[in-house]
Amino acid sequence: MSHLPNAASATLNDDKIVRYLLDPSHSAEAAAKAKFFGSFGFSQGNWRELKTALLAHPLTNPVASHTTNMCGEKYTVSCSLATPDGRRPCVVSVWIIEPPDQNPRFVTAYPGP
Repeated sequence: MSHLPNAASATLNDDKIVRYLLDPSHSAEAAAKAKFFGSFGFSQGNWRELKTALLAHPLTNPVASHTTNMCGEKYTVSCSLATPDGRRPCVVSVWIIEPPDQNPRFVTAYPGP
């Protein structure tokens, strides 16, 4: 499959990283994600590294699925994510392109298969 359209212009809200993906006190689901990402060296102290890795994710991995819904075009990208400890776990990142904007916006990420 191809890469995420306009991946180089993708955006990711800092709060999604700090207050969700790396926050072990957010919710049970977020705590599991924080534990997963933490096991590869990401933390709230170095949250910018996860942001950089997630923004690079659709540049280096293909689109695994694409659907259209009432919000726009939803894309999932899978697999290899660069991490601080050098391992490259399989991660699924989800992106949406909402008209009229053509730039993808990060929705979430989770451990891949």
